[in-house]
Amino acid sequence: MAESTDAAITIGSRIRRARRTKKMSQATLAGFVERSESWMRGIEAGRINLDKHSVIDRLASVLEVDVAWLLGQPFEFGQDNGHDAVPVLRRALRRTSITLSGGSVHPKTPRPLLTDLRADVDRITRRRQAANLFEVMRQLPELTESLNTSALLASGVERDVVDGLIIETSHVARTVLNQLGYHDLAWTAVENAATAAARLGDPLMSACSAWDRCGVLLHTDEDDEAFMIAEAALADLQDLMTAPTPQVLSLWGALHLRCAVASARHHDAPTAWAYLAAAEAAAARLGVDRNDFQTVFGPTNCGIHATEIAVALDQPDIALKRHAGIDLTVLASKERHTRHRIEVARAYGQLKRDAAAVDQLKRGAHLAPQYVYNHPTVRDLVDELCHRAQPSAVDAGLGAIERAITRST
Repeated sequence: MAESTDAAITIGSRIRRARRTKKMSQATLAGFVERSESWMRGIEAGRINLDKHSVIDRLASVLEVDVAWLLGQPFEFGQDNGHDAVPVLRRALRRTSITLSGGSVHPKTPRPLLTDLRADVDRITRRRQAANLFEVMRQLPELTESLNTSALLASGVERDVVDGLIIETSHVARTVLNQLGYHDLAWTAVENAATAAARLGDPLMSACSAWDRCGVLLHTDEDDEAFMIAEAALADLQDLMTAPTPQVLSLWGALHLRCAVASARHHDAPTAWAYLAAAEAAAARLGVDRNDFQTVFGPTNCGIHATEIAVALDQPDIALKRHAGIDLTVLASKERHTRHRIEVARAYGQLKRDAAAVDQLKRGAHLAPQYVYNHPTVRDLVDELCHRAQPSAVDAGLGAIERAITRST
């Protein structure tokens, strides 16, 4: 048994705190990392040092906390915030555009195996859904160049597989670049996905790329264009709805959610709720939460969007009522969970219940600090809360959130 240290006690207490928050037993948590209950008791008591990084990563994932928080390390956003990777990623995305349009560029990396590419795309997707923005940004340029090389050299079925991987990776790039404020690059990524989808000739991939385009447009407040693109994609899917597969239903529902959000932002309540109802009908047909094409679509995501729609319509009471009916424990995506906390915080802010808004932001930051502190909606909300400076909000930790946002800039 390793000698007890202050660090071991700190890690153990954080694990215990996060485990209790998840209402999970020591035996259950130990099972997730293939350890015994007595081992877990020793870890939490600080009698055993936790020094194996793979186990730390697994515990953080199961407990839905960040590794740095688990280790008690402060977040130094200014030192490693993902922005340093942008110039090389910009070049890689430009090369993707040239390659997909039929241009010939010299490969930057050795040709990887398709199985390795598949594993790399799955890995970066998991990290994106865990809202680990900076780790994703570190990996995106190299993965993009590897896909570029494969797209240049592959043919036939292999080329189709590579194009599909480019579409998946473009989605990851879009979401992270939007979050960090590089909307022009996010658009480049989704246009690359659209070109790859056109090469494939797959209507589902085309609908997926349309859904991603809407994501960029909604992020930049181009709500009318997002609505039109989603509507056009729905029309293209109409024939497939005669006997839809789960994948068709997922895209059908996800595109209806895009229309609902766009309508809500225009304060068109009847249209927004009608599109949400159509999405909920698709989710009911699925019966479970899925993640086809990284849409995270299902009944839970519909509930999350209902909260967002109500906030956009300035109906905070409805937003909080819908929030109360959501079981967030079934949601696999930490990113969607965290985004929902932000929307709930906005609802409390609309009601001027500022301490409750701060609490929701803290809950989100506990899950994914990079995501919360870099989110433009959070910045706007915190500015509003700081302007009001309600004593209860200050006591709840508003100043700490403001400082964390400042460090992330």
